[in-house]
Amino acid sequence: MHFWIKTILLSSCALLLSSCGKQESRNSLRIGNGAEPRTLDPQQAVSLAEAHVITALFEGLLSEPSTDDALFEPGIATSWEANEKLTQYSFTLRENARWSDGTPINADTFLSSFERILNPQLSAQNSELLFDIKNAKAYHMGEIKSFDQVGLSAPSEYTLVITLEQPTAVFLQKMKHWSWFPVPVHFIEQKGGLYDIANPWASSNDLVSNGPYMLDRWQRNQRITIAKNEAYWDAPTISIERVEFYPFENTQSEYRAFLAGQLDITEEIPSELKDQKLDGARADPLLATSYLLLNNEFPSLSDPNVRRALSAAIDRGKLIKSIVKTGFPASRFTPAAMPLYPLGDTSPPPAPELPRELVAQINANGPLRLVVSNRDVSIAVAEALQEMWRRELGIEIRIENMEFKSFLDRLDNGDYDISYIAWFGDYLDPFTFLGIWQSESQYNRARWENSSFDKLLDQSATQADPAQRLETLHKAEDLLTEQMPIIPLFWKSKDYLVSPHVRNWPASLTDIRSYKHVELKH
Repeated sequence: MHFWIKTILLSSCALLLSSCGKQESRNSLRIGNGAEPRTLDPQQAVSLAEAHVITALFEGLLSEPSTDDALFEPGIATSWEANEKLTQYSFTLRENARWSDGTPINADTFLSSFERILNPQLSAQNSELLFDIKNAKAYHMGEIKSFDQVGLSAPSEYTLVITLEQPTAVFLQKMKHWSWFPVPVHFIEQKGGLYDIANPWASSNDLVSNGPYMLDRWQRNQRITIAKNEAYWDAPTISIERVEFYPFENTQSEYRAFLAGQLDITEEIPSELKDQKLDGARADPLLATSYLLLNNEFPSLSDPNVRRALSAAIDRGKLIKSIVKTGFPASRFTPAAMPLYPLGDTSPPPAPELPRELVAQINANGPLRLVVSNRDVSIAVAEALQEMWRRELGIEIRIENMEFKSFLDRLDNGDYDISYIAWFGDYLDPFTFLGIWQSESQYNRARWENSSFDKLLDQSATQADPAQRLETLHKAEDLLTEQMPIIPLFWKSKDYLVSPHVRNWPASLTDIRSYKHVELKH
């Protein structure tokens, strides 16, 4: 899943750069990671800044490949097979998998982990990524009380069987997502309550993990350092001893750190430099859409005509040319880079002209609040939108910017009118974009409900024929575009810098990759 805004106080940059310069190890990969993570708990994490670290610390049944992210490799599972109806999968687990403290990993490890993420006491947003499992949603919603009724079983110590509600076209793709990773229940219970979100287990330096790396040190708002996990089943293949993640708010500061040799990989190229030919620059395709999140419960934004007028007043080409310097104008929410999902006709309907009395009514409630992160590009986009809407519609906007964690809290609490944000696909299927706008989705921060849209997505989940399923998803996308509870702005690409010392750094449509095969050459 998921959100991508950078956060760290600029006053911290001098300290960060100083600590970068003191790092003597040349077998340490240094990455500009954007936002400061809120958590390293795979079952609570929702942002890419968290996922980039978590996917190095933990590993699920399946793993990211070294090249094509449409594929998957064995992780804790050595092999798997499905029944003829594709409603049940049996996974054989490797017997030499261990937690970093030496505790064995077996089928019961996954049962207890899946029980935790699905338990309603945890209220995990990522739980819905496991709702393909039979009765998983019912257990999470409290409709059934016994976890034994969920479609999970362990017929032997190293065999895990998963039974689905119905055949799911992208089930194995979904399983690469970090929400499917096991968690060290034995360690969590040592630190506090199993379902207590205040349990500090995932932020302690003795964090127990099962991936290629283990947590070495978390210096808040400065650096997260992870070190090679010698207990990892495939440890001999890991060539990089340490990986360091640095949160930068300001892309220029990050760029200067890269030029000074203090970073090996940046999160982004500064907007004003994206049209230049920089050494080490890469532009990778990406499943990501920058968009405006609208609070549909706010009276001024509950009318689709208002939402369409706001969209029509935006000069996306100008925003791209003058500010973001990358990407393509978005005519729908699902990106054009989505494999096997042709665009079709998703042009938004003509926007009505807003009556003056409606504009006056909107302004009478005070300026609409446009909430953004502290990222320099986000603020610049907000200021441009403020001027466009004032000039074209006469609507007044007040910009409120803040650091990333406070920003997400505001969205979760519905304390905003409009917000500028991005959504990154969790797997290679249109449902990862459309599903978040279902009425019951925990990611539906737009607070939009449409029964026809919900029915189309529910229908797509039961269709075995791929062409028929995509046609149904297209109908849902058309409805989303027509009602416009959110306003797509740009389809993003991954524009960043990679040092020539870094080898085997793969492109990724989801911006999630394995670090196992990455090498440093000096």
